[in-house]
Amino acid sequence: MWTGLIKSYWQVSLFKKAPEDTPYSLILLAGLALFYFVIITVQWNITDVKHQITWFITLMAGTALIASYVLYTYILLAVFRVTGRLVQTLTCLFAGHTIVHLFAFPLLLAIPLLTAETIPKSFGALFGIIYLILTLMLTVWQFMITTYIYKHALEVDYLPAVFASLGLLAANILTISFWQ
Repeated sequence: MWTGLIKSYWQVSLFKKAPEDTPYSLILLAGLALFYFVIITVQWNITDVKHQITWFITLMAGTALIASYVLYTYILLAVFRVTGRLVQTLTCLFAGHTIVHLFAFPLLLAIPLLTAETIPKSFGALFGIIYLILTLMLTVWQFMITTYIYKHALEVDYLPAVFASLGLLAANILTISFWQ
């Protein structure tokens, strides 16, 4: 069962399967939202090398981020009068973004190499460039997944879906910046 679910959301992340072809399940939505919450809070703690952010702030920021996904997506679907697609749309967003964040773990674990003063500068510069390119690729992939999901959920062309994805990105950035 789990293998089939993982494959299904992997196919959505590769743009081979539409969100409407995924299961409609509130339990699955809640589970994926919780798993995404755990992934992002762990990653935020990995990147907080100076330990400036408390666990309370991290938990509140993660909760607010999940809420911004739900609220923004609900409003967007309500404007297009397709709120019946909320569960599958959110489930696909959380699953797709979780997949991207799982691929980001090796990059996050490599952060100490970027800040180490003992490595040669030429290696540090090369590693930094590779790190930035891979980070940019993951960011673009996540944005493309969001666009693809909104395109199907709203039944629109790619341009409005891109604008919808930019709106989610802006809502997420505003939400996180409030807590930091």
